[in-house]
Amino acid sequence: MKHFTRDLLESSCVVLILLCAIIFAGCTSTTTPAPSSAPQIAPAITSTQVVLTSAKISKGITITYPQDWKKEELSASGLRDYGRDTVNIANFFSPYITPDRSEAAQPNVDKSKYTTLSIDVDPTPVSDFEQYFNLVAVALQKKYGTITITKHNYQLKISPSDTFPGYKSYQMDFDTADMRGSYIFTNVDGTVYIFAFKNPSPYSTEVHEIYDSIKIVPQVTTQKQR
Repeated sequence: MKHFTRDLLESSCVVLILLCAIIFAGCTSTTTPAPSSAPQIAPAITSTQVVLTSAKISKGITITYPQDWKKEELSASGLRDYGRDTVNIANFFSPYITPDRSEAAQPNVDKSKYTTLSIDVDPTPVSDFEQYFNLVAVALQKKYGTITITKHNYQLKISPSDTFPGYKSYQMDFDTADMRGSYIFTNVDGTVYIFAFKNPSPYSTEVHEIYDSIKIVPQVTTQKQR
């Protein structure tokens, strides 16, 4: 009986050992995982860089503007909305204003499809720049019936350099019933240069960069600036 019990116990141990070995082998066996799907690579986000170009136009002006803007040089005299007979020497036209760009510029009374810049030169020498600016403000109000002045800048300097503080300039931003303007009047030794932006809001960054880039080297000095 004892011998039978011992044999049974030994047999049970052998079975238990074999069973453990099978279980252990199953736990440690290497299986090849199913191939995972290819990793998703997020598209690179690239910012659209504005390509700039420079142009030298008449009356000693150099200006930098976006390459996709259209430039038109001419010499056309006429009465302007600010009440002066001036010579229009250049115009710049933005690309078509997209709905997204227009939406980002709201609120904006101006529904024009482009942002434009007209550059004029007043051929009549000016001795009192303050009075000149006051008169053009009155003329604009008369032209459009009423205007809402949204910004004045009496401290603006155009064409500064390391050795020159820049030409005294007055800036006036205004709205009419259906037009938005940002006009800059620059006194270059008695000759007034006018940079008239219309519907500037959709391209406000570009407009600021444009007028910040303006360089003027007068070809003829008429009188000392006051």
